[in-house]
Amino acid sequence: MNKRKRQIITAARELFIEKGFLDTSINDIINAAKISKGTFYNHFTSKNECLIAILDEGREEASNRRHELIYGKDPTDLEVLTQQVAVLMYVNREHNLVQIFESIFQSRDKELKKIIINYHLQELEWLANRLVQVFGEEISPISYECAVQTLGMINLTLRAVFIADYKYINREAIVRVALRNISVIIPTMLESKEIIVSVEMINTIQNVVNYKTVTKEMVIEQLQGFTKGLSNNETMEGLEYAQFLLEELQKEKPKLFIIESLLTPFRKAFVGTEHIAEARDIANNLWRYVKIEQPSERCTKNK
Repeated sequence: MNKRKRQIITAARELFIEKGFLDTSINDIINAAKISKGTFYNHFTSKNECLIAILDEGREEASNRRHELIYGKDPTDLEVLTQQVAVLMYVNREHNLVQIFESIFQSRDKELKKIIINYHLQELEWLANRLVQVFGEEISPISYECAVQTLGMINLTLRAVFIADYKYINREAIVRVALRNISVIIPTMLESKEIIVSVEMINTIQNVVNYKTVTKEMVIEQLQGFTKGLSNNETMEGLEYAQFLLEELQKEKPKLFIIESLLTPFRKAFVGTEHIAEARDIANNLWRYVKIEQPSERCTKNK
């Protein structure tokens, strides 16, 4: 991400928090970012696109942290899932996304509603898939229903805590209780076979959620452009990690475990620098690439 785009996103985020999304105009963003109208439209076609970029940053940050939390650990460990679910709450707070959500809650703009729905559906799909990993394939038919109920318990508990202004319950505790409760409910749900969130509804959700396809070639190109924009004076450590990743990816059969082991230090090497947003995006794409490639790697080993 270039400096101008970063400048626009930063200015837009501050204005959305301060004035509210609906009361912020494109001219407000242009003035705050100290850019021309042409520069704005070179990067975004609308104010809504600015919002998408801001939400994407939050999701990328949460996705990176979640991958880092589970790396090298048992994916069926309920405590790992607890930490992963809580991550998005912390990221939303750090990026002030809660205030932005509240500022657009009453909007009747259909495009805006679709953006927010897509954001929440991505979280729903992620949690449904993780619940299957934790509780087994047998809950696949009810996984989305379990995810809906888990998120419902978490969100309503959070709202009650905020209303009461009670500051002594941490987010992990709220998530832990919700997951404990859903683990008790699952046997009853499986036995009753009453499903509100049907297969048809699941298919609709999966069609609505838009994930970008990640290929090795795409990440190589992204890393090549990224390393060209770095100088030895900025972050030698980060540059070395980027070069290591690039070299491994360019091999005919990249070693996925090596890529995985480098992603956390690679991302952290750029914290506090102007390159953090792009480093986070690259790390997130690489986590996705590894996830896509791992099943085929296992198949090859089993032959």
